[in-house]
Amino acid sequence: MLPQTEEQLAKAALCKAPADLYTVSARELISRHCRSFLDAMRATPTELLFSEELQRKLENAGTAYSGAVQKVAIAQVSGTKNRDVAGRIKEIFALCDGVRNRTLEVVSAAPVEPLEPKRLKEQLASLPAEEESRLFRFSLMLAKALQAHKDWAGKARLLLDMLDAKMPPADSAPIDIALSEIIRLPVGLDELIGKQGKSAGERIAILNKLATGKAEDPAAIPADPPLAQRLMAVQARQVQPNIQSALQAQMLTAVTGTYPLTGGPTTAELQATLEIAQRLRIKGGQFLGGEATEAALARRLSRLINDEHIHDLMVGAPRLADRLQRCLDLYKKMIGVQNQDFMKKYIDYLLQERTVASDVAPKSASVPERLRGLTELHQILMGAPLPSVFRGKLQLRMEEVQNTLLDESAILDRIAKRGNNSADKALPLIELCCNGTLIKGANLRRVRELAQRYVKQPDFLPGVIASASDDADSKKRLKELHDQLIEAGLANN
Repeated sequence: MLPQTEEQLAKAALCKAPADLYTVSARELISRHCRSFLDAMRATPTELLFSEELQRKLENAGTAYSGAVQKVAIAQVSGTKNRDVAGRIKEIFALCDGVRNRTLEVVSAAPVEPLEPKRLKEQLASLPAEEESRLFRFSLMLAKALQAHKDWAGKARLLLDMLDAKMPPADSAPIDIALSEIIRLPVGLDELIGKQGKSAGERIAILNKLATGKAEDPAAIPADPPLAQRLMAVQARQVQPNIQSALQAQMLTAVTGTYPLTGGPTTAELQATLEIAQRLRIKGGQFLGGEATEAALARRLSRLINDEHIHDLMVGAPRLADRLQRCLDLYKKMIGVQNQDFMKKYIDYLLQERTVASDVAPKSASVPERLRGLTELHQILMGAPLPSVFRGKLQLRMEEVQNTLLDESAILDRIAKRGNNSADKALPLIELCCNGTLIKGANLRRVRELAQRYVKQPDFLPGVIASASDDADSKKRLKELHDQLIEAGLANN
């Protein structure tokens, strides 16, 4: 899917018979290696392959023809045994002669008239019934029609007119291929959808919508140039495979390039990168374009996920719990081991043992509020998309920090010295066991056991209702106590 190197493309288009030169990969090879000639003629590979006049001009172009053949031959024999460049050059010249001889033979047998959108149905009816002959004749007529236009926009407009004629799918294949040849050219693409600005994100979104033909895609197809909306209408009606492939190739070229996606702040660039990554995901979690696309997206993210920009990404997340959740959300979407490792290190830094107890709540916060903050961090980590060993290490750290806070704050000792009866001591301990204040496990068990000790004392219940105003108030207090004991895990429902 990604544009291949010239050597990769040459090997993919290793033609053995003249008919092989008409394949899509061979046309792309022709487009690259005959680029200067085709630009001078304002012609597509389709026109060259089916125009005797252009074939003759290429042969008379001297080094342009021989040089292209030589480059292709070198690429095709590279890394192979028992093949020589000179031999492959002769083979390619013979293949090209075969194409030209066939063109001359068919044209000499019957003159070729150009395709006309308004007469398309009539012209299709006059074509031979035999499939290969029909396709060849149709392509000759298409090439002649395209040659009448000396600009890419004119050629594209003609091809869209033909696609709008809603011909049978088998007959539309040459038009699909010819328009894809224009789309693969940067200058041709500009004529269709307009030139790219200083950022690539909007262009990528447009290309993706055109490629998929999904009208519900929110990307806005430009009204100027008008060819873009016409192409969208064609794709929405029936996705043309070669046009789709060409649009996707251009989209991936933009993704793997260095232009920023938005030209905006770090947060906007990150959001755009992640949205495009989602667009490019296909079945099985892979990316359109494979490893090359994945590596390009990872490079884009590495320019945003680093020491220089990470604090910008945390703007609007004042609480430590909010920053941790944002980091985990980012980690889940990260592409590339380097970016995942950076997020892990930053999460580790956020939750470092010596500062997490103080960072988890404002300086004015009470000890219970800090304990509750540590429990919240622990709960967030429970469902975190982190490697299990790393996640377990962080959870254990939160438990240990909370245990240390219980000791260093002496909150349990202070509670034990309160009041004159067991209720004055038990009720604050019960409250610590509620409202998600303590992490489930050793810390919660420690406080529960201490609370249980006072709950069992004979003066506990009298102390709870001692200040009740009447029997109804006493019953209310006992009911509230029972509910609290259930929440604290000190009584059964």
